[in-house]
Amino acid sequence: CGSRRYTGGAILTGLGARASGVGMLSIAVPESIKPPLATQLPEALIVGCPETASGAIAQLQLPEKTDLSSFEAIACGPGLTVDAKPILQEVINSDRPLVLDADGLNILAQLGTIPTLQRRQAPTVLTPHAGEFKRLFPDTIEPTKDRIAAVRTAATRSGAIVLLKGARTAIADSEGVWINPESTPALARGGSGDVLTGLLGGLIAQATTKHIPLLAIVASAAWWHSQAGILAARDRTEMGVDAFTLTQYLLSVVRNN
Repeated sequence: CGSRRYTGGAILTGLGARASGVGMLSIAVPESIKPPLATQLPEALIVGCPETASGAIAQLQLPEKTDLSSFEAIACGPGLTVDAKPILQEVINSDRPLVLDADGLNILAQLGTIPTLQRRQAPTVLTPHAGEFKRLFPDTIEPTKDRIAAVRTAATRSGAIVLLKGARTAIADSEGVWINPESTPALARGGSGDVLTGLLGGLIAQATTKHIPLLAIVASAAWWHSQAGILAARDRTEMGVDAFTLTQYLLSVVRNN
């Protein structure tokens, strides 16, 4: 995640993952933004990678004796910019559970590689908002007209779990659909989706050894994220909930439930 232009996307994703309680967090970013990441997330392994002239990750340069199969789960996309196309292809080709969001989805739409997701050796979760959804699935039912039918069709076509963000987040795999009934307009702000991506990646990493159905994990992450927004809005009003503040309320959900 992250780029010279969008350092905050990497920070917010990392803070979301931290709140999940994941045991070990590694964050691959362009070398030039490694210092602010290390300051915000001192417990994480911040991996500085070679970057393009525009400040995007040019290639993954993981620690010695480490490759993508070393991780329990991978989250990819926030703040990447579309200059990081080789990174997307590399994570899609991995054998690890994968969460794609933001520029991960934008690159996927540009490359037209949705059918390749069905051939992955591990599960994939896509987390688009309505605009990203339409770019990914232009021939699918308009999500503003029928969210349930749209997300179900997208899941069937891609072989992925699809989480369609919105006032009533809809989550589908090839067998069924979940709806998150509660949310808040406080979440309709830049960066809140990055927090969800990190939270979801961290939960999936922990669930791989516990035999919890992946759809249930994705639904739990969506519920947890929305409840944090609701709690924050009660304290600070909807106008006072930025994405960084949202990360500070994630653990309050656990304490209150």
